[in-house]
Amino acid sequence: MKAIFIAVALAIVMALGNTQDLPEPGVCGVSSIAPKPPSRIVNGETAIPHSRPYQLLLVGFFPNGTAKYYCGASLIKPTHALTAAHCVAGNEAKDIRLYPGIHEFTSALLTPSAGIPAREYFRHESFNNQSLANDIAIIRLQTPVVIDNVKTGLICLPPASAPACTVGTPVVASGWGAFTSSKNITGPSRPTELNQVGLQCVDAQNSDCRRLTYTLFFIQDKSKMCAYAPNKGVCFGDSGGPLVRERTTASGQKYLEQVGIMSGTVDCSFSKPSPDIYADVRYFNAWILNKIKASS
Repeated sequence: MKAIFIAVALAIVMALGNTQDLPEPGVCGVSSIAPKPPSRIVNGETAIPHSRPYQLLLVGFFPNGTAKYYCGASLIKPTHALTAAHCVAGNEAKDIRLYPGIHEFTSALLTPSAGIPAREYFRHESFNNQSLANDIAIIRLQTPVVIDNVKTGLICLPPASAPACTVGTPVVASGWGAFTSSKNITGPSRPTELNQVGLQCVDAQNSDCRRLTYTLFFIQDKSKMCAYAPNKGVCFGDSGGPLVRERTTASGQKYLEQVGIMSGTVDCSFSKPSPDIYADVRYFNAWILNKIKASS
């Protein structure tokens, strides 16, 4: 019976990985280990181990196998990950690895053999590395992740018709980014465990957000959104990671939905409190579906 169950489970996973549609709430956005409500990524807290099973670590390597940087990412299908365009720009797919199902970030992970290779990636065609416009990328994994909703799980994505993340909506960012404004890849300023931080969505008309998401202060870049909480935020190493909100289905089931991709920060708010910038996932719904279709 156990062998039959495993075979059926794997068949479901493989079928889901080969379909072009995104998973429905209940298949995505759920976990066997409930996350605790956030209170450092900067001034956040350590997440309950594996309570955010959609969280991935992304590491870029030099051709000789030495790690050169890391980012966050999220698992949206067993075969596909979502991250920031600036986390893959300038790198070949063969030098990128994704690490699912981890909580502790140790030096042992910084080897290509420990991760899942990227087969290919799609960086948004209009990505601008200076302004961070259209800062989104889809990665097609070499092999699918087996989903158990304990250590590994999928995050739901909002359809284009989903409501925007309105002002004051509670959201959570997660990652292994720095506690200080140090950009060093390792060291005491970096956490060894996955951290999370509770934030709120910010009005695009907010003066600080407007300065980050508008061109010449009057042309809105709708690919961007902001999140903020006093004395809290994301930092270097959190780029590409998910910003999620809780939603409820018509039948009453609660699930998590990714509304943003961590894109940029103003000095991690250390010199002056400021919102952080995220790519607005809802805005990219059609683009995401198109790239999944192209790589399935």
